[in-house]
Amino acid sequence: MRRDELKSESLKVQWNFYERAVNNYSIIMRIMNGIDNSEGLVKRMPKVFVEESFFDMCKVILEGNGSVREGFYSIDGTEDDINGSSVLTKYANCTAPAIMDDAFGYGVVYVYPLRKGVRTIGFMLLGRKYYMDIELRFLRELEIVCEIYNKALILNTYGHYLQQDSEEKTTFEHIVDGSPDAFMLVDKDGFVCYVNEKAKSEFETQKGFLTGERIDKVIPGLTDELFGKDDPLCGEVVYKSGNAYKIFTIERFPVRADKGAGGLWGVIFKDVAEQAIGKEEHLLREKMGSVGMLAGGIAHDFNNLLTGVLGYSSLMKNFLADNPALFRYAEAIEHSAQRASKLTQHLLNFSRRQRKTTGIVLLNDLLEDIMYLLKESFKEIEIEKSFDPAIPPIKGDETELQNVFLNLFVNAKDAMEGKGSLRVRTERRDYGNSGEFALIEIEDTGAGIDEKLRQKIFEPYFTTKGSSSNLGMGLYLVDKVIRGHGGFIEVESSEEKGTKFCLHLPLPSGRIKEKTAQEHKQDIEVIKGKTVLVVDDEEIIRELLKRTLSEADVRVLEAGNGLDCLKIFQERIDKVDVIILDMIMPGLKGEDVLKKIREIRPDVIVIIASGFMGDEQRVKLKEYKPDGFLDKPFSDRDIVRSIVKAFSK
Repeated sequence: MRRDELKSESLKVQWNFYERAVNNYSIIMRIMNGIDNSEGLVKRMPKVFVEESFFDMCKVILEGNGSVREGFYSIDGTEDDINGSSVLTKYANCTAPAIMDDAFGYGVVYVYPLRKGVRTIGFMLLGRKYYMDIELRFLRELEIVCEIYNKALILNTYGHYLQQDSEEKTTFEHIVDGSPDAFMLVDKDGFVCYVNEKAKSEFETQKGFLTGERIDKVIPGLTDELFGKDDPLCGEVVYKSGNAYKIFTIERFPVRADKGAGGLWGVIFKDVAEQAIGKEEHLLREKMGSVGMLAGGIAHDFNNLLTGVLGYSSLMKNFLADNPALFRYAEAIEHSAQRASKLTQHLLNFSRRQRKTTGIVLLNDLLEDIMYLLKESFKEIEIEKSFDPAIPPIKGDETELQNVFLNLFVNAKDAMEGKGSLRVRTERRDYGNSGEFALIEIEDTGAGIDEKLRQKIFEPYFTTKGSSSNLGMGLYLVDKVIRGHGGFIEVESSEEKGTKFCLHLPLPSGRIKEKTAQEHKQDIEVIKGKTVLVVDDEEIIRELLKRTLSEADVRVLEAGNGLDCLKIFQERIDKVDVIILDMIMPGLKGEDVLKKIREIRPDVIVIIASGFMGDEQRVKLKEYKPDGFLDKPFSDRDIVRSIVKAFSK
């Protein structure tokens, strides 16, 4: 096509558009002018539609109070031979606009059902003498104009033929509109015929179109496959609306199943986004809890081994004062065991926090524990940390905050592909009238996040990672937890320049004081001559306790399990002063043994020795009034100190 021809064609398209716009405007204004005249809307509007459109005929058929009113106009003066009553009967199930070929003596007929609520009250028929293809944009314009005409009929309060008993009108609508779930009536072709108030609030577009639209155009994610079956069905659709993430379960069932033209489907959309996200959150918590339990179990067994190494190396030093070389070797063993003990302690702290409920959180200690454990996985990442000692304890959930930091650290590692720098900093900040906050900065030197993605990172199920196992819930939960603690998050990032997450958590107005154990000086004289019953299934630990206590002139009795403990205790019920009781043993558990001991003799001192005990278990044991706790691994000084402390209470 030549340039001048293309220009001419473009002008022709523009002119046709302007002409249609003027014609449609004329129709709408004439509808508005006749809105107070029911007779005029029915009798006179067919002529208006024909004069302002490319159709040759228009007929309005309106049913009300048992009678049928009709209006007709033909451009060539053709007589009206369309039986209105038969049209109402034959096309009663036509609930959406339709085009018919060779109908009523016309080459093409556009049929628009006139509705009041869910009830079809009539039809507008627009016919062209000879067949023509009607373009989609023309049909959409025509549908809008017909919808306005339909609304004008309903709004006309003087047309008593349109009046419906108010009780008949509201019985259905009050029930459906009161539903907490979105409800639609859809015809066999997928066009929306009726919606309740909830559906309007959920799905109505900015243009205000819903009724008369194809349902798959209204709701993103719906497919023909979902609505292409004739049987009742259930399904699910997921999509994003504005800033909200939507998950709907769908139930479809027949409402009217007349033979012939088809029927209507009732469709219920139940918003289950919060439940689905909550379920994913619960699964993630369970996974983290399982990791914590596994870590605690490993730490417990490891502690038993370390107790022997650390304890015996401490004892060896007492006998090697005259041999400097061997003393240094024993000291090296002790230092190595202490480092391993520190790692185990961090592992236990991690495990215990996975089981803690809302309480007191030491942010610096929490970050230290996580980073200590992760440093082996971050071997090629340079870690820089700077903690402000002025940050006081805060009220919060240690488990949730631990998962927040863990998630951000792992994300930083992934962003740097295992190489780079990770900077973690805390600071106490005063924001004036807003109060004081703890600022936690986590900064990496990774690829960064562009502006478009940065707006989405806190959305549920959003992920840039290709793994199918990644649910995309991590940062959503990070944001949720921080907001749940009364804080907020700021993100600074740009492509190839790294990312900085700035977490702000409110500090209490008054400083929270930690309960610290009362310190006592070690006094061997306090326990000299006492009898201690040592109960542990590990022989190496019993031997360590026996040797340490024997050095302090303490008489030691041994039991390798709970049953032996109770037997020995009953045989020497008046002679046993202290029982050091392990919690995790085969057979009778430590908790059950403690209960029996209190039944036999309530005043005997019982010290619980364990390498893995959550806060909940400690609280539960308080019922049986243990006199102290000896956390594994322990040194010879720890053993004596725990007994001295119990006697000093």
